Amino acid sequence: MNGSLEIRDVKPKDEEVVRLLLDELEERVADPSIFHSIFKEYLQREEAVFLVAEVDRQVIGFITCLGQRLLHHEGWVYEIQELIVTEGQQGKKIGQALINAVHARIEPRGIKSIEVCSNKRRKKAHAFYQAVGFANSHEKFTIYF
Repeated sequence: MNGSLEIRDVKPKDEEVVRLLLDELEERVADPSIFHSIFKEYLQREEAVFLVAEVDRQVIGFITCLGQRLLHHEGWVYEIQELIVTEGQQGKKIGQALINAVHARIEPRGIKSIEVCSNKRRKKAHAFYQAVGFANSHEKFTIYF
């Protein structure tokens, strides 16, 4: 990383680069119209934290984290929905900086926890999450439609 890292709120102008990063994460091409609709929704959600990481004004990563009040936790729980740092910038503590920035934003809200789900095939991501303090405490079950 040559320049300095900046973490900032996502802006409407970031839509295309965020979509391309998500395509990298998911190893597929997103439908631009569906992506646009959800992107706009994220920007408007009060309980969402939606940040990008930039180096030399180039977006190299992003994180989305959505909160909800849960009965069984008796308070706010936030879940990281997406987190990616482009492959060429991984290993430089950028992902950890994004998580730290989310934590700083939501801590004043009286949160109970931050959670993240990660596909079983993403072994490097699992090691990353454990290295930055997440405990592997749950199993997730899914029905696809």
